[in-house]
Amino acid sequence: MLSPSPPSPSRRERRKQETLSDIKATALRQLAAAGPAGISIRAIARDLDMTASAVHYYFPGRRALIDALTIDGFASLAAALRSAYGQASEDSPLERWLAVARAHRAWALRRPAEYLLIYGHTGGTAHRVNEQAGRAMGQVVAVLFAVMRDYVRHGDIDTVRIEAGTPPALRAQFAAWRASDSGIDDLPDGALAACMLCYSQLHGAIILELIGHLPAELADHDTLFDLQMRRTADALHTPDRAPPR
Repeated sequence: MLSPSPPSPSRRERRKQETLSDIKATALRQLAAAGPAGISIRAIARDLDMTASAVHYYFPGRRALIDALTIDGFASLAAALRSAYGQASEDSPLERWLAVARAHRAWALRRPAEYLLIYGHTGGTAHRVNEQAGRAMGQVVAVLFAVMRDYVRHGDIDTVRIEAGTPPALRAQFAAWRASDSGIDDLPDGALAACMLCYSQLHGAIILELIGHLPAELADHDTLFDLQMRRTADALHTPDRAPPR
């Protein structure tokens, strides 16, 4: 028996969603033009022929609007990463890592202002003070954890060596992190350390490119990025299981 279709949204609800979308789209244009400091409730109201109080009905303040953009950004990035991971499901752990890393970079290059917002400026703090933003960021990180589980499952990461090189104080922090997050309770210290190493290399490479801090002579950014991500993965391998070039 077919379940009944959900009721169509009312005209009022459709109008509300349209207005929300218009406000966010205008804020994103401001973000692209002048960064987070350029986001102005009054300017949005003026552009949309609304009163400032009408915009405040949807977003109580500028912080709430930035949080909403941050949540949307993380959700969109997570969707792109899940798609890349799924399409590479039959590939080796290395190829899955490269697919996810390339998708992460591609999203950032398409939407640089949003990337810099969600990982920096005032938007990057949202996940620490806004539960919904924290969950949205968690969707991104979950894909990176999935890649690391692939490495562990295939024996392609030397967790023992990495753990041996991790200071005891940091290992205690990994244990506390694992105890507080049921989504990573299956990952040993070496895998968690590897996650942080990979994530910092991935994010750092993308940020350097976005803000124009790569040497001008290194014009082939695609090849450079692949080299960085391959070498990052190589550093995790058990010596006798390094993948073929």
